[in-house]
Amino acid sequence: MLKIAVLGLGSRGKNYGTHFAKRSDVQITAVCDKYQSKIDKIKKLWNVPEDKCFTDEDKFFALGKVADCMLIATQDRDHYKHAMKALKLGYDLLLEKPLSPDIEECLDIEEYARKNGRRVLVCHVLRYANYYRKIQQIIQSGVLGEIELIKHDENISYWHFCHSYVRGNWRKEEETAPMLLAKCCHDMDLMYWFTGSKCKSLNSYGDLTYFNAQHKPEGAKDNCFDCPHRMTCNFEVEHQYLGRKKLIGRGKKKFLWGTYAFCTSSKKKDILNALKNDERASQWARCVFACDNNVVDCQTVNMLMENGTKIVLTANAFNEQDYRHTEIRGSKGVLIADDRGSIIRLNLFGQKPKKIIVNIIPVIKGHYGGDEGIVKATVGMLTDNHDPDMQYTWIKDTIESHRIVQAAELSRHEGGRTVDMSEIPDIRK
Repeated sequence: MLKIAVLGLGSRGKNYGTHFAKRSDVQITAVCDKYQSKIDKIKKLWNVPEDKCFTDEDKFFALGKVADCMLIATQDRDHYKHAMKALKLGYDLLLEKPLSPDIEECLDIEEYARKNGRRVLVCHVLRYANYYRKIQQIIQSGVLGEIELIKHDENISYWHFCHSYVRGNWRKEEETAPMLLAKCCHDMDLMYWFTGSKCKSLNSYGDLTYFNAQHKPEGAKDNCFDCPHRMTCNFEVEHQYLGRKKLIGRGKKKFLWGTYAFCTSSKKKDILNALKNDERASQWARCVFACDNNVVDCQTVNMLMENGTKIVLTANAFNEQDYRHTEIRGSKGVLIADDRGSIIRLNLFGQKPKKIIVNIIPVIKGHYGGDEGIVKATVGMLTDNHDPDMQYTWIKDTIESHRIVQAAELSRHEGGRTVDMSEIPDIRK
């Protein structure tokens, strides 16, 4: 029986932990989160002993090594200290991305793990989704010829962006991470995976263009519940989380699962009470034009890979739906992919176009099956029962996606200058 300890019960930690708990060959031996309500929600579901549930991380680590692996899914800037503590206790790790906004901390984790024989998988879960694995298989088959250009768009819905990057936990770069790292290190990892090449140089442009005080409507209040515009505003909090069809005729709730960030209950009265009366939860009821956010809402990155492939990557908050759109142009054909329906269109030159639909698993079920996939991979890692077809997201590979983001942020802050990747620290030999 494999044993897993879980640190951090936000949406990521809860999701991965639930996949572990469903397996007959895994036992969750200890959990820790700073919010007791989140522990109360899962301890019976996961069958965790009461005396192994903690809100104090020092007491949690004081247990010593009580599992084969620790799942770390805390806030971005806490990953480093938690990972190093766990590694020093002898744990292998399943570590939520991003590793850290500080590239030197990323390198510290990799170096310590490598030198001490510890295994670290990073939660770049898109590599474990059948949809993205199929794209990789098509590239590797050679039918596209030499890959010349990749255009990849991370289209973030306006309601998801408001929840996480305007009102929510990832709104301030200095407290968490730049938006490009928090949201798009997935995508940078895919670019590295698809091309099989490190980045040579890049430039980037990005700004906080819209969700700022300049766009606050006349007469708008700082809190949605007090605002005269609440019946017509697309960003109004009750419409976003609960839906108000009868009052404003704008359809169903937008972000039904987002409420877990501030309320463990799914009851409407409890959610409304939290938004109106709980000091922490009330940050999600703020006007999106009156928050303390500073991360970008639109960014572009132009990359030249060492093998000559050119990549144009965009991330923006101006979409009705969350989805990624990818175009891969090779010397023998074009692949166009849209993950809203897990649809891949393959247009090989001189041949009839082909449409491929890959096991449609909605993103709400866990990144198109990637969340469950990485849990399966972790079990394989711990039992040395590796899937020969699985390309594991080891920390040594993850370093490249974080280096690319570091370079992109350097470029963005310096007016879009071209940054040579030799300027960014790499794995220490």
